[in-house]
Amino acid sequence: MKKTVSFAALLSAAACCAALCLCACGQSSRNKRSVDPGTLRLMEKTQAELAACVDRCRAMAKESKDREILLALANSQQILADRHETIIGILLKKYRMERSSTVSYSIEMNPRTIVLPPVEEYRTILAKANPETTLREVLIALEVTNKALEFDSEIELLLDPDSEEAPKVEFWLCSVCGFLSTFEPEENCPVCHSDREKILKLKDGELPPREEGTFVTVPE
Repeated sequence: MKKTVSFAALLSAAACCAALCLCACGQSSRNKRSVDPGTLRLMEKTQAELAACVDRCRAMAKESKDREILLALANSQQILADRHETIIGILLKKYRMERSSTVSYSIEMNPRTIVLPPVEEYRTILAKANPETTLREVLIALEVTNKALEFDSEIELLLDPDSEEAPKVEFWLCSVCGFLSTFEPEENCPVCHSDREKILKLKDGELPPREEGTFVTVPE
């Protein structure tokens, strides 16, 4: 009888140890997920570039026949810039990293640059990223930026300096990721897959006041 009890106790202890080990391994795996300084600096750099493009679009819109197009592009890139700033702030706090004192642009920006080209460095990071070690929220931010900027580049083609009249188009903008289109999506956002109700029709190129909590956040 004593041997039976002893063996049962041993099995129980072994099970507890196994559970603790599995828990520890899972926690260790989660703890390995982070963001490397290079990726963080790239996000800071792109945020600065996006903000500069927003300012240019709004400045040019004041005396342009294409005012609505320029404001639509400004709103799209403002959402991307805000999204970057939000995630950067969380990463700096969560991982006790420091903001770069100087931000160098990834491209040589022309003073009249309106839309950034899709960021090739982002694609390189995405191609090499390991989901086990890279924060999912960071990967989402990189992918969304590339896709949204591709659509913005198509919208920019509507700007025709040789035409005396602006093209008559309507714009829809995803208030979550900045996806901008000249057609009303029938389903969820094709870039971030947010609910259709998050894609709003712009009026004169402007977006209604943004709802709180639209940006991706890094969980504790």
